[in-house]
Amino acid sequence: MFSFSQSSRRARLFSLLTALFVLAIAASSAIPNYFTAGWSWNHPSPVPNIKQLESIQQRGLKLPGWQTLTQQVAEIGGHKWSVQAIAPESPADNTTLSRSPIVVLLRPQTWYRDQPQIDWMDINGTQQWTADSHRRLRFSVTTTDSSGSPQPPTQVEARFLRGWNTQQTYAVVQWYAWTNGGHSAPSRWFWVDQVTQWRDRHRMPWVAVSVLIPIKPLGDIEESRSLAETLSQTVQSSLMVGALKPDRQL
Repeated sequence: MFSFSQSSRRARLFSLLTALFVLAIAASSAIPNYFTAGWSWNHPSPVPNIKQLESIQQRGLKLPGWQTLTQQVAEIGGHKWSVQAIAPESPADNTTLSRSPIVVLLRPQTWYRDQPQIDWMDINGTQQWTADSHRRLRFSVTTTDSSGSPQPPTQVEARFLRGWNTQQTYAVVQWYAWTNGGHSAPSRWFWVDQVTQWRDRHRMPWVAVSVLIPIKPLGDIEESRSLAETLSQTVQSSLMVGALKPDRQL
């Protein structure tokens, strides 16, 4: 025979379990709605810097120390990319590179429902290359605020791989750049975007970056690591002080 205190504890436990069960049902129905664009946050949350992001798609990116040889808009995987061929401004630096220019591919977010998807697979398919020698390229970028004071370093983790076909071999660096970081995995942006929506009531803008550095046929990409890191830092920094700058107007 149960005492009154035991019955009371059982009642409280039953109420708690019931509440958790209801929450679990609510969560299970809400989470799929986000991925099917039914989540209400997808509708009101704007993308800051949208005009600047559209400009990158149409005109490419100005990179200090590099000259743009050609720039055009190309469709890759159903999305519009800026395809920009660049070379060092200094003639001395050109001697360390192949005669083929470096190519910088940029796909900026241009509306609030646009999310990172299978961009790296789209590029592989367009280039019809074999991708191997997969590894990581980690680098940091330091910028300054409006008063000129240095900000904490921004950490980026990119894919670093070799892409090759019968015509050309590249050392390839790929990542998604955003206002205060960058990573090659779309899931990393997803969680940053969620926090930004909760805190600031807008989306975290992003730009997909793919840098193609020509190397000798089936060459070792480690020989290009230093150049890949330096150029990637320049791209990330240029985006952060430009289109991804956080104080842009919504």
